[in-house]
Amino acid sequence: MAGEAKRIGVARARRTGRPTAADAVRLTGHILKCARDVFFEHGFDEASADMIAARARISKRTLYARFGSKARVFEAVILDEIDTQLRALEPAVDSSLNVVDQLQSIADVLLEWLLTPRIVSMERVVTAQAVRFPALAANIHEFGFQRAVQWVGSILAHATAKGELALADPVFAAEQFVNLVVVAPMRRSALGLAPASYDASARDRIRRGIRLFVGGCMPPGAREASGG
Repeated sequence: MAGEAKRIGVARARRTGRPTAADAVRLTGHILKCARDVFFEHGFDEASADMIAARARISKRTLYARFGSKARVFEAVILDEIDTQLRALEPAVDSSLNVVDQLQSIADVLLEWLLTPRIVSMERVVTAQAVRFPALAANIHEFGFQRAVQWVGSILAHATAKGELALADPVFAAEQFVNLVVVAPMRRSALGLAPASYDASARDRIRRGIRLFVGGCMPPGAREASGG
């Protein structure tokens, strides 16, 4: 009965021209994709609502009805990019691996995504607008940063429970790890100090950073035994 009513409602919406919920989701996704391309091609300042609407083949009124302002469109674009990629990339933590290998695995997954021309371009646009839109920049940073911290924190908490590490606050340690291993290389690339590529040199730098971090988190006895 409920299924039949839903079918009739969908059919009636199509006859009267009203978009279905699925249509609305598809349109939003289409707008975000078009807006992403415009922002990355032209930067925030040069991009306009008219350009985005033209690329998406919608009216500017429709764009503003959904998002309210160009800044809101920009925020939605970046948050959608982060959410889509992190959900696709989120690795399962293999607890049979030692902590160094687990952290290396997560670093590889994140940096193979982040150290690309498209994402480095996104980071430059976000950084350029941070002063004008501090709340927007903070929201974007926290949304991605905290997701990465949760991944790493679960690994560190598990390693601490096993006695591999000695951490009173795995979340705090995870924040330091993400800053060292993820944020710092991305910032170097955004500033043009390193290529937007997770190449052999970047991998070696990350490996050394992870070993330095883990060495500082080991119980004193284990650190002495490893020569740290």
